[in-house]
Amino acid sequence: MPRPQTIKDEVILRAAREIFLEQGIRATTAQVAKRAGIAEGSIFNRFKTKAELFQAAMRPDVDDPPFLAKLAARVGTGDLRAQIVETGLEIIEFLRGIFPLIMMSWSNPAPSGLPALLDQPNPLPLRVLKRVAGYFEAEMRAGRIARRDPEVAARMLLGSLANYVLLEILLRAQLELPLPPATYVRSLVEILMTGLEPRENI
Repeated sequence: MPRPQTIKDEVILRAAREIFLEQGIRATTAQVAKRAGIAEGSIFNRFKTKAELFQAAMRPDVDDPPFLAKLAARVGTGDLRAQIVETGLEIIEFLRGIFPLIMMSWSNPAPSGLPALLDQPNPLPLRVLKRVAGYFEAEMRAGRIARRDPEVAARMLLGSLANYVLLEILLRAQLELPLPPATYVRSLVEILMTGLEPRENI
């Protein structure tokens, strides 16, 4: 009678994620096993190859990030700028967790050449773009912001936040940190809402 599985897959995946993020694809399954506190053979009982383990470990455990679920409830309620700032800070936290996984996944892509996270119908970045654009469109219909292209507004917000997190990751090695998140997002929302064009004094 086979022994029951006592090590959950998530224990192995967590250890693998840590090791691969530290050392890249060159890390060994022996190192993963040591971090997980198991025999190396236990890994291959669940994952056929190191590549399969890598793909599973680098795939974020998320269907839709939590901030997306809040967007619909935020439409037409509270202070609009404060709502967008709060959403922006939540997006930064989400991107901080997912960016390293995506960056690492590029080193061992799916057959299409894309990371597994992106190699699927309606991938997460596209779902996020659609939902954030839908949020802006709903606020436009509610009359709380001017009628503009909601997808462009969503891309402006998401692209700027993605750039913030990417530079945060890249500049950390230089000990040169960007503006604090709250300062950055408040300024971003102010520019997004008012624009850069000078206004004539009245």
